[in-house]
Amino acid sequence: IAGGALQTARSYGSRLLGKIKGQRELTVDDSVLRLLALRQRQLVKALNLRGHAAMHSIKVDTPQDKTWREGKLPDALNRARAYPQWSSLNPHPKLNQTERQEQIQALAQRLDAS
Repeated sequence: IAGGALQTARSYGSRLLGKIKGQRELTVDDSVLRLLALRQRQLVKALNLRGHAAMHSIKVDTPQDKTWREGKLPDALNRARAYPQWSSLNPHPKLNQTERQEQIQALAQRLDAS
């Protein structure tokens, strides 16, 4: 119980301290994450099909894939939401943590499979 309480206090304590310092925590809605995932997959696909010296602009159609439009988000995204310090947009990000790297790999595999 004490360990769980300590971890909770650390998480909420840092958020409370941030509010006192005038910092704001921004989160992204599920629908935004879904849209970004769909568009990223389309962009990677278009770039893979693009020739080396292609001069035309990339056109991306409306995605027909329903995998990312419905259902729950991958666990890796939910884990990342619990650790804002994993974001490179934050001061003093913790980018080399093993768990962060594992979640990145899990999400990459999920994106490749769908």
